[in-house]
Amino acid sequence: MAMFVMGALAQNNPPKPLDPSKARTDYSFSIRPGMEPFRFHVELNKRMVITGISIFRAGESSPFQVLPACEEDLTMELNEYDEGRELLQHADLNFDGFEDLELLHFYHPHLATSVFCIFVWDDKARKFRHAPEFPNVNPEPHLATKTITVHQDYFGGVYQDRTYRWNGARIELVEDNGNTNGSEDPNCGFTSYCSRLINGEMVITAERPSGCSGKPDVPLVCSPDAPQLRKKKRTFRSQD
Repeated sequence: MAMFVMGALAQNNPPKPLDPSKARTDYSFSIRPGMEPFRFHVELNKRMVITGISIFRAGESSPFQVLPACEEDLTMELNEYDEGRELLQHADLNFDGFEDLELLHFYHPHLATSVFCIFVWDDKARKFRHAPEFPNVNPEPHLATKTITVHQDYFGGVYQDRTYRWNGARIELVEDNGNTNGSEDPNCGFTSYCSRLINGEMVITAERPSGCSGKPDVPLVCSPDAPQLRKKKRTFRSQD
C-alpha cells in the first residue's frame, strides 16, 4: 500500500526538467599519460535527453568526432535531481593503456544502478568506437587481474555479482554469484548461489537456501576450486 501511495504521489508531482545551465556537460581529461587532454561536451536535446558526445582536440573549436548516444529503450530525461550528475565517466576498460568513455544512458537512483553507452579508443584509427560487447551496467575495471566486475542490486534483497575476463580479443563472463528469488525449501524465500565458467559453460558450483523462517542467514562463500554441481540458468526478477 505504501509503495502504491508513493507511486501515486510521484505521478501527481513529477520532478521538474533539469535547468540546462545546471547540467554537467563539459569535461576535459587525457586519455593517456603524456597526451594532450581532449575536451568532451555531452549533447542534450530540448527534452534534456543525452543524445551524444562531441570531442575536441586541445586548441580546436570544431570537434574531430561526434558520437551518438545508444539507441535503446532506456531513455532518461534529466530532471531537477540530476543537477551536477556525472554524465560522462572514463576508465581503461580493455587494459590497453588508453581511457575509454562511459556515457550515461540511464540511472536508477533507488538501485544505484547506472547504464552506460561504452566507447573504446582505437589507437590505429585515432578515434573512439562504440563497444556494445562490454558490460554496460556499473562496470568496475581491475587492472591487476584484467577483469571487469559488475554489482547489481534488484528490489527485495536480490542481487548479482558478475566477473568478466578477457580471452584473446573478446571478453567473457567467468563468474556469476548472487542471491535470487525462490528456493527448493518452502520455508525459504531466496537461494544464494555461486557459478563459474567451466569448459565454456556457466555452471552452478555452490548454492544454499537463504531468507529462511526462524534461521539466521549464513553467507555463502564462493570458492574457485568448488566442484561442479550442475548446469543451471538463473533468472532475476524483483519483488514488488
